[in-house]
Amino acid sequence: MTRTVGMLGKLRPQFPVALKDLHYYATAPLPKAPEAVDHATPVDGGFPMDGNDQYGDCTMAAAAHMIQAWNAQTGIELPVPADAEVIAQYLKLSHGKDTGLVESRVLQDWMRDGLWETKIVGYAPVSVHSLEGLKQAVAYFGGVYVGVQIPKNAQTQFAEERPWALEAGWQSEPIEGGHAIPILGYDDKFMYCVTWGAVQKMTWDWWSVYGDEAWVILSEEYQQAGKIGGLDVAMLKADLASL
Repeated sequence: MTRTVGMLGKLRPQFPVALKDLHYYATAPLPKAPEAVDHATPVDGGFPMDGNDQYGDCTMAAAAHMIQAWNAQTGIELPVPADAEVIAQYLKLSHGKDTGLVESRVLQDWMRDGLWETKIVGYAPVSVHSLEGLKQAVAYFGGVYVGVQIPKNAQTQFAEERPWALEAGWQSEPIEGGHAIPILGYDDKFMYCVTWGAVQKMTWDWWSVYGDEAWVILSEEYQQAGKIGGLDVAMLKADLASL
């Protein structure tokens, strides 16, 4: 399969002061994450481009991919938008201009107004430096909505079906822009994200260099399936209401 390198469109991270890290809202320490998790493979039919080859709508494509993954995990079939619907929602939030979006603003809109007939229950940041915290978020909440800075060679690595990894001379690679992706799995060697219509591997040290934001999302599917546990959801919602 020929891989098409898509566009970028994640703007600089914005972290609301009133919103604490995921682990602040835990009623008890979250269990240690399992050694490996795979939420991407069970998604029937794979992941579409969602217009990310035409527009910098990666923030919206990543959200749509997470709905697919949550549906597969819970067996609850909430609406999954078609490419045209992803693009339309992006242009609605970007006021008709292909300017990119801020991840936290997308999450705020998703919770307040909904996206594609779905709404999320809540969201909270996860430290990009806490690899265990990221694993817990993937394992126990079905994935993580993250942002990375894309170096130029990452586009070549993707096109050639190679992992995003630090290669010789990586320090001098120019940054092409910010990109929103969902992380839907991991093992001891790689994290597994979805981008530009494919599942892409990234090494842990690559993430540690280029990852700049991460968000756990409490999904509608998980709420319906009774899988949201171990968090003070009322406290989180109160903080989100103050934003």
